[in-house]
Amino acid sequence: MQQSYDSNDNLIEFVLRNADRIQKCVDEKKVDPGVSRDNNVGGGRSRISDPTAMQALHRVESVGFIHCPYGPAINGKRDTRYIRCPEKWLTIEKMTREFYTRDAEKELVREVYQRRYLQGEYGERWEITCAKLKISRTWYYSLVHDVIRFAGLYAAGMGLIAPYSKFGEKRE
Repeated sequence: MQQSYDSNDNLIEFVLRNADRIQKCVDEKKVDPGVSRDNNVGGGRSRISDPTAMQALHRVESVGFIHCPYGPAINGKRDTRYIRCPEKWLTIEKMTREFYTRDAEKELVREVYQRRYLQGEYGERWEITCAKLKISRTWYYSLVHDVIRFAGLYAAGMGLIAPYSKFGEKRE
């Protein structure tokens, strides 16, 4: 039986798995001179006519949202994921990665984290990880939900998701 995730869990898992891709989208949006943070052509700043100043403002402002492509390209097109406040999500990913990969006492959860989120776009399948680490599927998903809850609480603290949403439970 497949685990059920709500939309916050899906977003958190997407961010943890695709941090490099999200960073690339943020960098591309910051250097694009013709698109403002809200996608208005020309920058939307009629008071500023200096192109160098406009370029500098684009690079220091936080990006409001991105459309991050993922998955295989079919007929030259890929699926995209809308992410608002991507730089905050990248901070959450960085803090989660540091928390779960630095301590020696969290060796098992570190190993699960690295195999699930740091090995390619989809990570290693749970069956392979469970066999290599000699743990049950239940214990594996318990560790995964621990990671998702940590990142979710951090996201709630940064105001990205509602603090009262239930992590790991399906919405009705």
